[in-house]
Amino acid sequence: MTHAINDPAHPKLVTVGSVNFDSVPRDKAATLEKILQFMRDAAHQGCDLVVFPELALNAWGECEDCSDRGRPCDWHLEQAELIPGPATEAVAQQARKLDLHVIFGMEERDPDALDTLYNSAVLIAPEGLVGTYRKVHLGIPLETNRFTPGDRVPVFETRLGPIGISICYDFYNNPELSRILALKGARILINPTGSTDLPGKGPMITYTTLVRAQENLVYAVSANRVGEQGGARWAGNSVIGGPHFPGFGKVLAEAGREEQLIVATLNFDQLAAWYDWLPWREWRLGPQRYATDLVAREFAEIAEKAGR
Repeated sequence: MTHAINDPAHPKLVTVGSVNFDSVPRDKAATLEKILQFMRDAAHQGCDLVVFPELALNAWGECEDCSDRGRPCDWHLEQAELIPGPATEAVAQQARKLDLHVIFGMEERDPDALDTLYNSAVLIAPEGLVGTYRKVHLGIPLETNRFTPGDRVPVFETRLGPIGISICYDFYNNPELSRILALKGARILINPTGSTDLPGKGPMITYTTLVRAQENLVYAVSANRVGEQGGARWAGNSVIGGPHFPGFGKVLAEAGREEQLIVATLNFDQLAAWYDWLPWREWRLGPQRYATDLVAREFAEIAEKAGR
């Protein structure tokens, strides 16, 4: 059967790349060149979309100046860019040349308040800039010393189909964002992440990516950093996966701890077989609308009690 997930207006096969990526410390120009090179590699391997980690364009980790001031330091303000800006324009030119979609993390400067920074992920299509997601759940105080939280949960329409983005802590510990993105129509969930190499972190990235995919019956992609930077060692373990009817979550490609590109092809007709048996989106917005309304009321009551 045809469902929204395999709408014939969108391709039934989409090839995705995810990059275990090591940015060049405090050298944005060199890092951008690495992003452009990985884009070339992804295109040569037949990718329609390639994903880079959280803040891939920038140095990431502790910053004593930001911590001491409790706000973005002068260096980070100078490094951050408007969107569109020089970096996104360079990536857009490459995307157009390669006929490639790309998602990458960067520090975004607010055009109306230039001392305000966002931890953002940018989606660029061959046709140009599609949109920007600003991370909602910021780590305290590491990220709140530098960034302002976003206030939207958008789904981006592309010729590959609708795409939803959440960043790291958004994705791992706040599953309601993935559910919202799926209910709004996303058929691929993207997690640009900066996840450090703590015990068990690699399997956690894999398991959580598969759980987010399975519970929402979508495909999910996590792209993580590698190497050492900002006082942290990054875990890598970028992963692509999702439901594999008649079975459950399956890893389609998985990276190790070194810098590398992984590639997998997503089959939306196969994914749609789950919806023949469990059309949960139609249920939650139709005969189970009462459950959606109940969850909305419960969240509203919790927020009200918290004094918001």
